[in-house]
Amino acid sequence: MKDMIPPKRVAAPGERQEMQKKLRTLDDVPARYRSYPGFDALAVDPAHGKTPEPKTVREAVSAVEAVLSGVLKPPVVRGDDAYIDFYDGNGRPVDVKTPLSPSEGDKWQFDPLSNAETILKQLDVTHKNRLTGKEEPVTVLLDSTYLSREDHAALWHKLRKLTKNDRSRLNGITEICARLPQRQKEKPPLTAATLLNKFRGR
Repeated sequence: MKDMIPPKRVAAPGERQEMQKKLRTLDDVPARYRSYPGFDALAVDPAHGKTPEPKTVREAVSAVEAVLSGVLKPPVVRGDDAYIDFYDGNGRPVDVKTPLSPSEGDKWQFDPLSNAETILKQLDVTHKNRLTGKEEPVTVLLDSTYLSREDHAALWHKLRKLTKNDRSRLNGITEICARLPQRQKEKPPLTAATLLNKFRGR
């Protein structure tokens, strides 16, 4: 575990669950990430065809944010099979997890237990280092961009509870949040008074 990417936690989740549905194509990606050299290649998973998919586009955003944040060593390249998402600059295997909170109006609820179990299951997996060929633990890149504060806290509570006998397992998690465009403030509804003031130049 000592040779893995140093663990990192974010101060707060992104609370941008509504953006998860909007990041579907390369054209939807903010310039901060799209302009990163080789982004288009990172957005394609060789194990799932040659066309970017919503999931692989979001994974590429996660990987680039990790590089820009300094928690993942470049250059990052896509995994060469269905079992790993990326390799970092040292050839270490990295798997991206992007848990999602429900948006306003959704009828489903976030399940912190199943999400925690999925993350911990991945931490128990080993994969060959791209450069050395040696088996080593997989690092989980936890992208909390699309989590609410409540669900983020619940997820980490479950992770700590499930690892109470060996908290060192959590060292294999590196957490990031993508920097997505700010929400646009809703415009106030037009009323007769608003129109009159606008006409008068106020």
